[in-house]
Amino acid sequence: MQSLIKILKKNPDLIRVDSFKEKTIKRKYEKSIKYDRLTEIARQYAEFVSDTPKWKVDRYSIEKNFNFGLKISKDCSLTLNDVEKLFNNILPEYFGGGFIGFFISGTYHEIIKESDTLRLNLRVYPASISGLGFRHPCGKLEISGNKAYHVGMQMTGGQIVIFGNTGNYIGKEMKEGKIIVHGTARNFIGDRMEGGSILIKGNTLDAVGMRMIGGQIVIEGTAGYWIGEGSKGGVIKILLHRES
Repeated sequence: MQSLIKILKKNPDLIRVDSFKEKTIKRKYEKSIKYDRLTEIARQYAEFVSDTPKWKVDRYSIEKNFNFGLKISKDCSLTLNDVEKLFNNILPEYFGGGFIGFFISGTYHEIIKESDTLRLNLRVYPASISGLGFRHPCGKLEISGNKAYHVGMQMTGGQIVIFGNTGNYIGKEMKEGKIIVHGTARNFIGDRMEGGSILIKGNTLDAVGMRMIGGQIVIEGTAGYWIGEGSKGGVIKILLHRES
């Protein structure tokens, strides 16, 4: 009996019936705090870009959004799971589209590893999204849905896979890495591309490989006019001929 008393004194949780309940409540509380933190980030970002036109994609706006993402990620110690929740679940409450892709690219830029996969869902946004995979460094970015513009711009490594149809400027100024589009693409694919590879499983429109310097573009479907115009290097392969 004395030995039992000693054990209970050292381990009081053994007889506390509310111990498991308290731990469950604590876990739910910690989860809600984390969710609120991501909601606050969305609010801060919405306020940060409130004075910027939603259609304006210029160098200043790109750097502004990307650098804000970098800062938020450092200040809040974001994880890839945080980034997925922020984009897939929280930001749609504040944005219908726009260049939030450049912001998201900043949030994961310094935390993604070679073996990581980040999954982003475009279907929760009614309008197009620009800038996902901007300066993508490594690892794999999977994008599901249509209307992604400026994907993989200036990417330096890793892989971007898009399950859907894309817009303009896929792989613009990309240095290295690989982009695969399981769908169609619009204009200016690989514009000013320096390295890496782009594979479009469907058709494209005009100006594929314009001002291209290096790398490879393969279009498994058809392409429009002005292919490789102004290019200085690289390889462009169009596997199907468009009917005139």
